[in-house]
Amino acid sequence: MKAQSPRAARPLAQRYWLTRLLAVGGMAEIHLARQGALGDTGPGGDFHKELVIKRLRPELAGDPRVVGMFLDEARIGALLHHPHVVQVFDAGDDDGAPYIAMEYIRGEELNELCRRGLAAGRFLPLEHAVEICRQAACALGHVHALRDGDDRSLDIVHCDVSPSNLLVTGDGYLKLIDFGIARARGQRRRDEQALPGKLSYMSPEQARRAALDHRSDIFSLGVVLYEITVGQRLFRGPAREVRRRLERGEVEPPTFVRRDFPGMLESIIMRALEAAPGDRYASAYDMADELEDFLRESGSRSGPLRLARYLDDLAVSVGGERRADLVSERERRGDEEALDFDRGVFDGYRAGGGEPRAPLAEWDEFEEDEHAVAAALGVDTAVVRVAAAGTAADHSAAPRRDPAADPGEEPGDETQPESVAGRLASSGTPLLAGRLPPAAEVPATVPDALSPTRPVIGSPGLDPRIWVVLALVFALVMGAVAALLLRSLVG
Repeated sequence: MKAQSPRAARPLAQRYWLTRLLAVGGMAEIHLARQGALGDTGPGGDFHKELVIKRLRPELAGDPRVVGMFLDEARIGALLHHPHVVQVFDAGDDDGAPYIAMEYIRGEELNELCRRGLAAGRFLPLEHAVEICRQAACALGHVHALRDGDDRSLDIVHCDVSPSNLLVTGDGYLKLIDFGIARARGQRRRDEQALPGKLSYMSPEQARRAALDHRSDIFSLGVVLYEITVGQRLFRGPAREVRRRLERGEVEPPTFVRRDFPGMLESIIMRALEAAPGDRYASAYDMADELEDFLRESGSRSGPLRLARYLDDLAVSVGGERRADLVSERERRGDEEALDFDRGVFDGYRAGGGEPRAPLAEWDEFEEDEHAVAAALGVDTAVVRVAAAGTAADHSAAPRRDPAADPGEEPGDETQPESVAGRLASSGTPLLAGRLPPAAEVPATVPDALSPTRPVIGSPGLDPRIWVVLALVFALVMGAVAALLLRSLVG
């Protein structure tokens, strides 16, 4: 048995025992912890509640900007109570270092989930992608609608809706995380217009550093919905080019990429991605309603249970073990027809015209250089660096490790960070451990099986380029008819 670290021997704030270091980020250290109770004498006490402690790094405790962001995150998080939003339990100060206690979410970020699916030849099926964004829209609806005791809107804007801040649990539930740069009425004074999120998921007004409201988050969710249903990134490339496309509202409809993309879903996406905030959905709840309508009218079948079975099927496809609790009764009876139907939802859909999906390397987020982003946004690099400290972790701080490879490790050992994605360090929500092999073990090449056979759900959209051809043919025919009429009149 490995010895516990000295830090774990003393309870944080007299009630939290730090049992494992999960990650070290630009702004905070993230620890798995257990909550103590009255009469507990140490980490092995009778009362056991796992949670996550996010503690500001000591060297940043003297920076008022960072401390202000950290306290704002705790203050906003304490107000939110929703099944699709990370829950904050407590906040305080320990030896001059502020900390936040929040729920321990066993899940993985949406970005990583899509990457695993693409690598394994089982990219996130369309109906599950829609269901995930429906849950995210419900979460944002709650955040945006929150009011104070005097029934005044708190005007909360998340400002950083992106796949890395959307976690999917093993039971098929979406969790919105990381309110590190969120804005709200009554917030501590800061340069509101200068603090950016991730450039590739900003709204046009956010990229212009203009005033923001909740509709900025709706645009960001529209980008996410576009990407996980089309299967490729929307705004990818150099920072100046991305900002130019955002400001001009340059978004190709999904049918330009996949000709059989459902027309109803395309309308939802394009409304969320309108350049003018007034042309978008008035609320995230309205967007959630239309996504639910799409699932119902297209005959799609999704939901937390089916999504959990997809995650389980994905785990098995790359060498993981099957979750016995997710095996249906029909499957245990050997009902092959039912089994084929259930598994059919895992196969994704064929791209129109047989176009191959984007290579795995092109799915990954474009690495945004902080100097280039600062120049594109017209802000000082230090501002981008402060924002990054609140939302991104040092990726080199937490090398991946398969927890199953070291079964002898005991809670309390903090000699090595656990194998979690470093960018979760600011959210306090570690990845699901022990179910899928490390990313290094996932095949680096995308197999030919990425062209599944199940047809797209919903009504296929007509390629807009066909309309151009039809218009030209119509013009030629009408010209010929007019010429014949003229000749007959003259004759």
